[in-house]
Amino acid sequence: MKLAKKLSIATYSSLFVALGAISMQAQAVEVSGDITFVSDYAFRGISQTEEAPAIQGGITLAADSGFYVSVWGSSVDFGGEGTLELDVLLGWSGDIAEDWSADVGIMRYGYPNTEFEGSNFWELYGSVSYKDLTLGLAYSDDYYGNAGNYYYIYAGYSLALTDNLSIDFHIGHNELSDDSSASYLDYGVTLSTEVLGIGLSLAYIDTDIKDCSLCDSRVVFGVSKSF
Repeated sequence: MKLAKKLSIATYSSLFVALGAISMQAQAVEVSGDITFVSDYAFRGISQTEEAPAIQGGITLAADSGFYVSVWGSSVDFGGEGTLELDVLLGWSGDIAEDWSADVGIMRYGYPNTEFEGSNFWELYGSVSYKDLTLGLAYSDDYYGNAGNYYYIYAGYSLALTDNLSIDFHIGHNELSDDSSASYLDYGVTLSTEVLGIGLSLAYIDTDIKDCSLCDSRVVFGVSKSF
């Protein structure tokens, strides 16, 4: 059964790569990127840096058709067993109706200098947005550390307080179907603004995991520059 699921993800990946390549060859491609400093890199509520600061950055090539390819990286700290995360995404995003938009794709999470087995994994993702409300789902058939089937269901809402100040609400459910005791909720609130072309953010992040210092509530500050 697991082999069938892996073949399914591989098939989706090949098809998406082919469609994306064909689309981007025939159209103008826009390049964008960013570099970010955060006081803690929290991924789905859990610190990836032992609660220490991280440097992050990414670059995206997007075609008029909506297809895009992105590379994103961050410093991490897994107790001396890895210092770099490097992810690759291929997806499509765009409007599907008035006030409605979607974003779907496949992503590979990579940890080039992490030595233990199962550190790299694939994930399918998709979301639908209506105005400022977003509902999304991600799935991996072999999650980080060979954890097996994993589902991430989340919701987010963005509220503009002023022309230059917004607040974002987020809640997500992490489901490990092979080990339901490891499933958990993560949630947070982020306040964002921009000053002289520099993005500033202040986030409150938490999970419902007990007795875990890397999963408890924290405030994360971020500074970013887009180009």
